[in-house]
Amino acid sequence: MKIIKGSIAFVLAAVLMVSAMTVFAGSEYTYKPAGEGEEFNNYDFTNGGLIQDNPDGKVYQGLYTPTGVPVGTKWMNANKDEADYIYTFEFDGTDWVYSGSNGNWKYGGKGLVVSSGCSLDPNIASDMTGSLTEQEIADIASHAEAAAVQGAAHDEGFENVGDMYRAAEKNMSAGEYYNNAVTSTPGIENAVTVGQGGNLVVNGETTNMTATITKVTNRAYVDSIRIEQEGTVLNVVDVQFPAVEATINFYMPGVTEDAVIEAYQYVGGLWVDIDVVEVRADHVVLNMQGNGVVAFIAK
Repeated sequence: MKIIKGSIAFVLAAVLMVSAMTVFAGSEYTYKPAGEGEEFNNYDFTNGGLIQDNPDGKVYQGLYTPTGVPVGTKWMNANKDEADYIYTFEFDGTDWVYSGSNGNWKYGGKGLVVSSGCSLDPNIASDMTGSLTEQEIADIASHAEAAAVQGAAHDEGFENVGDMYRAAEKNMSAGEYYNNAVTSTPGIENAVTVGQGGNLVVNGETTNMTATITKVTNRAYVDSIRIEQEGTVLNVVDVQFPAVEATINFYMPGVTEDAVIEAYQYVGGLWVDIDVVEVRADHVVLNMQGNGVVAFIAK
């Protein structure tokens, strides 16, 4: 399906992006002690950052958060295109966090991709771990894949990824899946929607049973019924219900009460007539003798 292919493409792009940023950060971005007179506002941080000595400790100023630093280290964001630009974040052992009058939050920008050799401070230079490990890249890719697939599911109208995959197995859209209907069928141009809303009549009694409607993707069924029967093929669907026989009311929007509709079921290699109980506006009611592929024909 397109949504799955799109998700894979997103994940590949994410992994490539992570790899590219890792190489950049690891091979080029470093921190150096600030020279006398060097000012934060006028410094070009593209190729490296500065380390300022303040009374309460060192402050790293740059585009990427430093690595291998102890808890309590401070880092000032130099990314002018980010909303949290100029704020100073403090390392809590796991995240870089800001706490102040403007609120509390974790840094979620370029600092997620850390660099090697990002400090010339001899006290911590030996602790630098280099670029992202294979496991870290795998974890990022896994999270990216999950986010991409979940986003694709929502974009396609699905409530969750599970529903998207179950619908994909049946080649159904979100609308078809959730509405127990088939709106399009291979080989039928402008197919009439066929849906089912429950209330099957079994042995003369209305029940809470529902017939499940799924898409027929093998267009051989469509070609076969066209050869055998005259008229316009409105749709061909697979109908499954939990009874031997049942009277089933099919929702078919656009059908008029004066329409002449015939129905056939594919049984043992043959198309067998199905008793049409009623045709009314937007509905066709059939007496079905079992599960199977059903074709609706307008005469």
